[in-house]
Amino acid sequence: MMRSAFAGSLQFECEIPFLFTKYLMNFACPTCNITLQAEPDLAGKTVKCPGCAGRIQIPEDFGPPPPTGTENEHAAEDIADEHFDQMPELELSSGAPTAHPSFVNVWIAGGVGIGATFLWFLIMYLLPVRESVDQAHSVGSYFRELFTQRGWPQYVTTLLMFWCLGILVLKWMNIQKQRRAMLIQALPTDISEEINPENLKEFHDHVINFPGPLRNTYIVNRIRKALEFFYVRQNNPDVVQMITAQSEIDAAKVGSSYAMVKVFLWAIPIMGFIGTVLGIGAAIGGFGAVFGAGEGGDMSQIKEPLLAVLSSMGVAFDTTLLALVFSILLSFPASALQNQEDDLVTDVDEYCIDHLLKRLNDGGAASNFGSDAGLLKAVGDAMAANQQDIMGRFESVQKGMSQSLGNQTKQYEKVAEAVEKQIAAIDERADKYGSKLDRSLDSQVASLTEGIKNLNEVLKELNGKQVVVQKKGWFSKG
Repeated sequence: MMRSAFAGSLQFECEIPFLFTKYLMNFACPTCNITLQAEPDLAGKTVKCPGCAGRIQIPEDFGPPPPTGTENEHAAEDIADEHFDQMPELELSSGAPTAHPSFVNVWIAGGVGIGATFLWFLIMYLLPVRESVDQAHSVGSYFRELFTQRGWPQYVTTLLMFWCLGILVLKWMNIQKQRRAMLIQALPTDISEEINPENLKEFHDHVINFPGPLRNTYIVNRIRKALEFFYVRQNNPDVVQMITAQSEIDAAKVGSSYAMVKVFLWAIPIMGFIGTVLGIGAAIGGFGAVFGAGEGGDMSQIKEPLLAVLSSMGVAFDTTLLALVFSILLSFPASALQNQEDDLVTDVDEYCIDHLLKRLNDGGAASNFGSDAGLLKAVGDAMAANQQDIMGRFESVQKGMSQSLGNQTKQYEKVAEAVEKQIAAIDERADKYGSKLDRSLDSQVASLTEGIKNLNEVLKELNGKQVVVQKKGWFSKG
C-alpha cells in the first residue's frame, strides 16, 4: 500500500512537465527534410530554414493541441519496478574543440575593412575638387578634402571604422543564424515525450546529426552538452546546475566577444586626438614663417604662410571631428547587437527549461525499491545516516564551543593580569606623589613659621608706635 502511494506521488511529478510544456507545431523543410517547430503565433510567416538557408512558409493550420492523455498513468509503477542497470552506449563528442557560438573571425572582418576602405577612398578621389581657395565648398569637394587632404590619421581612422563595422556585420549575421536555429526541433516528441536513460541515445544521435552550420549554435550546443551530462550523471538536479553554469559561461563569452569592438571604439577617438596634436604642432611651427614674412611691412607676403597655418589648424579640427562622428555611429549598433545576443542566450535558457528539463526523467528514487520492505529499509537507513550526521555535527559544534570558551577564559585571565599591573603601577605612583606632597607641605609650613616669627619681632620693636605712610608725586609740596 505504501509502495502504491509512493508510485502515485511519483506519477504526479512525472506528469507535471507535460502539462506546462508550450504547444509547438512540427513541420519539415521541403528542401533538406529537417524537422522544425514553431509557436502558433508564427503560423503563415515565411522564414529561412536554418539547415539549407532556403525560404519556407510555416503552415497556417496548427491543428488541435495534443491531449494531456493518460499515457503515463502507469509510468510511476514501471519506474518503481525497474532500474536502468544498463544504458545504451553514447557517442560523446570528441576531437578538437570548436569555437564558441559567439565567435566571429576578426581577421576576416579586417579583410572586409581593408576592402571597404579602399573602395571608400577610391570614391573620395573621384569627387570634384575645389578649384580655388576663394571658391565655396560643395558637398563632394568638402568630403574629398576631409578624407584626402587632412593627413594620414584620416586613413587610419577610416580603416579602423570599417574594420569595426566588419566585425559588427559578422556579429549580426551570426545572430541571425542563431535565431534561425531556434526554429529547429532539437528534442522531437516523435522519439518520446520524456527523456530517460533508455531513449537518451536516440535524442543525442538526432542532435549530433544536424547539418554543420547548425552544430555550432547556442541551442544545439547547450542541448548536446546537457544530454551528455545527463548520460554521465543521471541526475536531474545536476543537469539543472550544469545548464545554469553553461548559461553563465555563454553570457560571459558574449560579453568578451565584443572586446575588440570596444577596443576600436576607444582607438578611433585616440587617432583623432593624434591628428589634432599633429595639426596644432604644424600650425605653431608655421607661425615663424608668418612673422618672418611680416617683418618687411608687406602684408601680401603674409598670405601664403598664414594659409599654411590655417590648413594645419583644419587638420587638427577635422581629424577629431571625423573620429568622434565615427565613434558615435558605431556605438549604437554595437550596443544593440550585444543586447540582442544577450536576449538570445536568455531565449535558449527558456527553451531548455520548457523542452528539456521538464522532460528529463532520471528514474527517481523509486527505481531502487522493489517492495515495501525495501522502501522501509531505505527510509530507515537514510534516517540512521542523517542521525549519525547530526550527531557528528553536534559533537563538532560542542568541541568548537569548548575550544572557544577556553580561549575566552585565557583572554579574561590576560585582561585581569593587565588590570592588576595597572593598579599596582597606580598605587606606586600615588605613594611617590604623596611623599613628594608631604615634603613640599613641610617646606612651606617651615617658611610660613619663620615669616610669622619675623613679623612678631617687628611688632615688638614698634611697641605701639605710629607709622605714617606719605605719597609723593610730581606736584606735591614740601
